[in-house]
Amino acid sequence: MITIGDFGLTPVKATIPEGSSIVDIAAILGEKFPSFDTERFLRITKGKEGYLFPDTYYFLPNDDEEKMVKVFEDTFKKKISLLNRRIELSGKDLSDIVIMASIIEREAHTSESRRIISGILWKRLMIGMPLQVDVVFDYINGKSTFELTSDDLQNDSPYNTYRYSGLPPGPIGNPGMDALEAAVSPIESNYLYFLADRNGEVYYSATFEEHKKKKKKYLN
Repeated sequence: MITIGDFGLTPVKATIPEGSSIVDIAAILGEKFPSFDTERFLRITKGKEGYLFPDTYYFLPNDDEEKMVKVFEDTFKKKISLLNRRIELSGKDLSDIVIMASIIEREAHTSESRRIISGILWKRLMIGMPLQVDVVFDYINGKSTFELTSDDLQNDSPYNTYRYSGLPPGPIGNPGMDALEAAVSPIESNYLYFLADRNGEVYYSATFEEHKKKKKKYLN
């Protein structure tokens, strides 16, 4: 049994959706594994947001938190290695790519829209415009775009991209491969604004006036 690794244990399937935060992952694993130590997992993963690759995994019931984290990290390294050359050619740091991908992951749900939004957000950074993305608030206070108030936009969190320019200090979740590819390979356009309605349909605008009209039309 020892030689062939047959310990009479059945692997348990755990699916981590793209964009899940470390806290989300801990909740999923906590439901799957009775002996899972959430506090220990959160200690081990401190500072690793964005680098635990979301995927479907099979863990043994007696796998500990360190083993699980290593599997997540090793998978991320394997996946990101496929993009290393393109990241190098982009001239951007891996950390910036991962942060941007974590935002894109929550902003759109198709490859094309993610790449267009990627182009818009990188352009905003280039011209010194605040990113002004709503999806950071789910990470800050658990609110969606449609729940935000004017007070929320004044939140002093360093993740508040309305109040602070540049990228947030870290990822707001763990992006999947499609979002990572979108961050590396943005589509250039004349757009500078975008919004998504309650059905996830994305609308783009080149000017703020056009954006305000679409906001009134699709979000009210």
